Amino acid sequence: MSASNAARFTRVIAVVISLFLLVTGLILNAIGALSPSWQVVDIREFQAEHHHGLWLDCTRADRAFMSPNRLVDKSPLHCTYKFDQNAAQVLDESQRDADAHSSAAEAEHHHFYGWHKAVLLFIVLSFGAGCMAVMVGFCSPCAPAYALIYAFLNFTTWFGGACAVAIFFFAAHRVDARFVQGLVATYEQSIGSAFYFYTIGVILHFFVFILSVITAYQAVRRGDGDDELPIRELAPLYRHQMYGKTAV
Repeated sequence: MSASNAARFTRVIAVVISLFLLVTGLILNAIGALSPSWQVVDIREFQAEHHHGLWLDCTRADRAFMSPNRLVDKSPLHCTYKFDQNAAQVLDESQRDADAHSSAAEAEHHHFYGWHKAVLLFIVLSFGAGCMAVMVGFCSPCAPAYALIYAFLNFTTWFGGACAVAIFFFAAHRVDARFVQGLVATYEQSIGSAFYFYTIGVILHFFVFILSVITAYQAVRRGDGDDELPIRELAPLYRHQMYGKTAV
């Protein structure tokens, strides 16, 4: 196998590995984005577990204590959309009449705040760039231009996901978003599994970006070498023609 073919084979292997990691990361991102379990709190006085997501909120009620350290869930998750106008109207009414609604304080966490929208915006940007990167990635071993575009799309995928993670992490640790006020106690929300799924996907995107940069660099450098090769080979012929014309 020649040096050129060996280099091309190495680039193909690197692209295949990066595509596998990219698709895996996108799947983890999708699982995290679709799940409501970004923040989870167990409100014991209501015997209910609340899952607060980016665009979806769910509640699991009727939780029974079988033993001091064991809980049994008796009902599935009941979910509502944060952007549902009817649900938002009910939440506003319950907050206005806090004395009649025991869960009025907890209802604040079901609103569709600006930081939720910002996180979703970066998630959509990251996922869209990742899908485009998958398509361009199949062509990246063919030409240096495709390899450069592939690296840029992978950077956009990682950067958008990292921004989403950072915005959520800092917003979720604010006092008003971290703690839920009940009737007799205050409960602390914990970071749910959806956040960790999405974060692992973002970490995979970072490794994909590093691989794609290395592949693009090798492709561009090899491409320059291939372009110079015919000139070096034709140089003796070119000099011969010039000398021949001078002699005539």
